[in-house]
Amino acid sequence: MNNQIGIRMLFVVLMVVLPSAAINAAMNDDMPTAEIMFEATAPYYEPALAVVLAGIPVRWSNSTASPHSIRHDGCLTDDGPCVFQSIAVPPDNSFVIAPLPPGRYSYHCELHPVMRGILVVVESRSARGAVESLPGSDK
Repeated sequence: MNNQIGIRMLFVVLMVVLPSAAINAAMNDDMPTAEIMFEATAPYYEPALAVVLAGIPVRWSNSTASPHSIRHDGCLTDDGPCVFQSIAVPPDNSFVIAPLPPGRYSYHCELHPVMRGILVVVESRSARGAVESLPGSDK
């Protein structure tokens, strides 16, 4: 009986620790990270259309004087998954997400709805030129 409790506790610990380890690995300075900047003027996200290789984490950096957020547009609908969402990112801070599967992900700032961007995740470098051929539906 005590053995079962120990196994359950180990399972719970692994369920908490492993996802954290994956995110920490994604934020490792040795791993390449795609960078998107918050801007104070249009298009507000630089680049507004970011193309990233699958397996690469994405970092949004805020060098403006105001806080901003990142929220996947799928969070707005009941039928779409909420793939990523940040709290308000203060000036001189950043928000990093773990690598995403290939697809097209539109997003916006909850604090400033005029701020909109698109993240396109592709399989390989050769697919970068084929962004237009990706399905138009967001993940």
